[in-house]
Amino acid sequence: MIKLKQHHNYVAFFLSLGCNLSCSYCINLHNNGSRYKQAKRKELSYKDWIDAANLLELRDDLPLSLQGGEPTLLKGFNTFVKEVKPEIKMDLLTNMMFDIDKFIKEVPPERFLRDAPYASIRVSYHPGQNDIDDLIYKTQKMEDAGFRVGLFGIELPDPTLNKHIFEVKERCLNLGIDFRTKEFLGDFDGKLYGTFKYENSIQSKLQYCQCKTSELIVDPNGYVYKCHSDLYAGRDPYANILDDNFSTDMIDVYRDCNFYGDCNPCDVKVKTNRFQQSGHTSVDIIDIKDIL
Repeated sequence: MIKLKQHHNYVAFFLSLGCNLSCSYCINLHNNGSRYKQAKRKELSYKDWIDAANLLELRDDLPLSLQGGEPTLLKGFNTFVKEVKPEIKMDLLTNMMFDIDKFIKEVPPERFLRDAPYASIRVSYHPGQNDIDDLIYKTQKMEDAGFRVGLFGIELPDPTLNKHIFEVKERCLNLGIDFRTKEFLGDFDGKLYGTFKYENSIQSKLQYCQCKTSELIVDPNGYVYKCHSDLYAGRDPYANILDDNFSTDMIDVYRDCNFYGDCNPCDVKVKTNRFQQSGHTSVDIIDIKDIL
């Protein structure tokens, strides 16, 4: 069994790094447009993912987050969700560009129901990519079926798009739909946006550091990484979730890194933890210095 510790804040299975949208500002593409350099590795099947999820022993406050890319692109996704042992509660991060009628028919709502300050199915709205009318319809239908769904938008630096996001938010709230916004992370017109704990960790010169994560993050091949930047680049996994000798002690190790400066915003931003308490950062970085 893989028993997560009290200080472990997040468990994520990246079931697919593919996506059926093509947002120019996608945070997964922060590294000069590359998405996944190790795509030739054999990806886990839904049966493999069931085996991996059934190894987990999670606290009541710590769900298994399914994400990507678009996680529902995993072949057999509904079966995977349904057949994992019932004590594993799940969150789903999705663009909801999937067949919700099939989902409602095949997936029990209790898989995604737990006591939390936010919806367990969190849907990203991307103007010009997915349609808000379609998302509102799907959200209402999913909630009528017993699921808890929330919509999220990005506070974009573009004034026109940002105005649209907040108009959509007001519309959704008036309909009784939970709609929240998150800050934009990354470069826009030559300016870096985001609240980051570590100076020069984003889009800066490469330096050496030692880094430790508070998260268990697993890529589509089952490999485990110390940060999102490594995961999206397919760089330096330290284990595989299905290795017989994998343990959560491996998460709590400071690891050498020569890529400080190319950190992913998700790792170094100041954000809320799983309890929605502000001030959390996913990684702890020490010993930053120039590469010799």
